[in-house]
Amino acid sequence: MSRINQKPFTPILPPVDKRPASRYFGASSVEHLIRDQFTISTWLCLGAVAQGSLFLLFGRLALLPAMVVLLYRALDHYAMATGWKRNIYMDDVLLKKFSAQFPTEEGEYGNKPAKDGVVVLHIGTRSNHPLGLLAPGFKQTGEYFQQMAVNLDAHAEEFGYLGMSGYLNVNDRSSKSELLNIAYFRTTEGLHRFAHSEYHMSAWNWWNKTIRSHPHISIFHEIFEAPKGHWENIYINSHVSGINSTVHKVLNDEGQETYTFPVVDASRGLLKTSAGRMSRSDAKEHDGLRDHDVYER
Repeated sequence: MSRINQKPFTPILPPVDKRPASRYFGASSVEHLIRDQFTISTWLCLGAVAQGSLFLLFGRLALLPAMVVLLYRALDHYAMATGWKRNIYMDDVLLKKFSAQFPTEEGEYGNKPAKDGVVVLHIGTRSNHPLGLLAPGFKQTGEYFQQMAVNLDAHAEEFGYLGMSGYLNVNDRSSKSELLNIAYFRTTEGLHRFAHSEYHMSAWNWWNKTIRSHPHISIFHEIFEAPKGHWENIYINSHVSGINSTVHKVLNDEGQETYTFPVVDASRGLLKTSAGRMSRSDAKEHDGLRDHDVYER
């Protein structure tokens, strides 16, 4: 497959001077985690009890705050849906077809897709206790994980750590869902170095001491090693997440260290098709399909 006429991939996001923190379940996720501790029916009952108590104290005036909030939110969403105001749900959405391709240490993206290997770590936990987040030992589990994530950010180059995204599995049950974090490393060796480092062993030692007294706490991990040419991804009109949220330290033209993202334009060239994004075709197998024309920009 010839790439003589292929241009280097075009990055979409500008580099930054400071490494962004990983997007794992942490302090910024507290609101979502608290909301997940109760079913919808429980939240409705709590609201009914609160509203009823206020009604007994203040009469019909107690209905006013709830009515005002509902009216405001209805009008606000109507305004966004009709274009009268900015749609906040489109914030940070890239209106493009894009893909993650890792840059070199010099910040060059080249023109060969999936030219490097990548290791993907799925790591998660769940509380199988009626108290959910308040279950014995679960707070410590979260604290140990968050500290490991902070240490990974601080020692990213040492372990070949690239970044992390957090997700909530809501398919298995209606509340107290499974927490999943997906992390990316350059090599399995780097991941194993972290696993045997002081940053992970302290949590591992605590877990081994406490597991018998906390059988309600689940933890798990999965590791997938994808050699070069054996992974691909595509995002269309999406926000930056998953492998696109990884961070790469590079040198700029002045030789200074900066941090860049793997997000590149995938509207044309080899990144148009799945086989092309794995360096297995010239990406012409979809030529003539009109549904791709809209992304040619």
